[in-house]
Amino acid sequence: MTAPRRGDVVVCIVGTATQSADAEDGLRSHTPANVPVLTAASEAEAFAATMPADVILLAPGCVVAGGWLESMRQAANASATTATATALTQHDLDGAPEPFDQAAAAVRARSLHLRPRIDVPGSACVYVRRSAIELIGAEGPDFWARCLARGLTHVLADDVLVLDPGAAPSRRHEPTPPEARATRAARSALHGFSATIDARILAGPTTGTQVHVLELISGLARTEQINLRAIIPDHPSQDALTRLRALPRLELLTYSEAAGIGRTDIVHRPFQLSNAGDLSFLESLGERLILTQQDLIAFHNPAYFPTRAGWQEYRELTRSALAAADRVLFFSAHARDDALSEDLVEEAHAEVVHLGVDHQEMVDSLGAPPADADTLGGRPFLLCIGTDFLHKNRIFALRVLRALIELGADTTLVFAGPTVQYGSSRSHESAYLAAHPALAGHVRDLGAVSEAEKHWLYRHAALVVYPTVLEGFGLVPFEAADHRVPCLWAPGSSLSELLPDHAAGIVPWNARQSAEHARALIGEERAREENLSAIDMAAAGLTWDATAANLLAAYQATAAAPARPRTAAAVALSEDAARLVGPGGELPADVHRPLLALATHPSIARPVYRALRLGYRVSHALGKRQRRR
Repeated sequence: MTAPRRGDVVVCIVGTATQSADAEDGLRSHTPANVPVLTAASEAEAFAATMPADVILLAPGCVVAGGWLESMRQAANASATTATATALTQHDLDGAPEPFDQAAAAVRARSLHLRPRIDVPGSACVYVRRSAIELIGAEGPDFWARCLARGLTHVLADDVLVLDPGAAPSRRHEPTPPEARATRAARSALHGFSATIDARILAGPTTGTQVHVLELISGLARTEQINLRAIIPDHPSQDALTRLRALPRLELLTYSEAAGIGRTDIVHRPFQLSNAGDLSFLESLGERLILTQQDLIAFHNPAYFPTRAGWQEYRELTRSALAAADRVLFFSAHARDDALSEDLVEEAHAEVVHLGVDHQEMVDSLGAPPADADTLGGRPFLLCIGTDFLHKNRIFALRVLRALIELGADTTLVFAGPTVQYGSSRSHESAYLAAHPALAGHVRDLGAVSEAEKHWLYRHAALVVYPTVLEGFGLVPFEAADHRVPCLWAPGSSLSELLPDHAAGIVPWNARQSAEHARALIGEERAREENLSAIDMAAAGLTWDATAANLLAAYQATAAAPARPRTAAAVALSEDAARLVGPGGELPADVHRPLLALATHPSIARPVYRALRLGYRVSHALGKRQRRR
């Protein structure tokens, strides 16, 4: 063997254990022929035997793969102050699948090349630079610690995987954020990328938000590039549950079942946060937190809350949540720009991912007529579908109906959608109908409808009216066109981003001119075809497969990026709340979850709350009476 020279590297197997034949063969086949392989009884002996070259210390039986030595050299020489580079082992990554060469290649291909600092090198495979040995001295104890004390560093070669024949070492320290990020990328390369989706909204009547959550999960599952978990409500809708159970690589868990389970790479809440407790719950489920902010409609509107104080609390929660998120997704540039203008999110952490509009129908192709369908009397009807929030502007639909009737149309307006607790337009609609009693026979309010009933309504409507003032996205025109029914909408907000204004039909907010456009869409084939064609062209690029691909890219970019400080996520508690559940709070920890379960079931909670309030008032009154004596 030629004597090693400065700048060379020598492999040295350190220890008295016998080298296995497989490890020996692998080492010889994956190590360049001009690199000597020696044995030594100790690290000090290895340092002395390999002078003046760099040395790689290998444990007996350690298995290496192609490209290992050059990658170790590059990691060790990336910085002038690096003393050592340590390879990853299967113990760092929850095991390594076979064949090992493919596993090692996957780690190398997916590595972030962070080469994070570690405080102590490993024992299976360590590259030691000769310059560090000469600076520190090979003799004496605690060589690794003395390197740190003199200003040198130890790094992890996060693109090199070796098989360690020894038992998993006990962890001496919590990994630093860069080390955790590097090992997480390697672990994902071996075991697959993973995400948890908060799908607890999938209960009750189907809304646009529920549709998008279902399609989002379905689209991600179709990529077959991600291991998915979905957190579902205790009593999900049957349609949603049937759809989710049919998806591959998807684990379904309820809130209580999710407590204490391991973290996935990402946790994503695909709809807006409304409860401070959800923030800490979500952070427990994933290494990185992604929130979807559909819009800022409630953020700007105190009418959607029982009190102004409740609105302010929601605004503070939104600020805290978006500050805590590693990435915030928006359905439209309009919604993103709104959040940027309010300083709710930094531009680098905000991303637009448009929804798809080609959703899968969950019902029979014919649908099912709603209970009051026979009252429509065979007239062509206008359909206004969705909740009755004030910004949905159902009152304008009534004004358009009145203008249509004045133009000679014989038609009915059908409202279909649930009533909201706060910010409903029902009282305004009632007042308008009372002021125009002739309209009463031309209006039907069906309330919440099932998916099958909604499908039937779309199929039988002459025109869909969508007079919303603003939206974070706006699915209704696309759903209408999918049923080959034209749609009348107002230009502005996200709708102008997605759909051409010239096809909108509503002239904000002129009921007479809008009614003239509506009459044309009902009666003129050319107008109908132009409207549908405009929507179809806009829909062509808005597929759920495209949404899933963009989401997956956002997930992977977020997982690869540094974590954001979690201190921004703190949500201020009122004095009473802090005394109840804060540090040293009066409420025992073992009743927190039972009380939360109670609070999330209004039919049970309301009478309990009434009894508590009554008890408090009685107790307070008795206390005042006693104090007067």
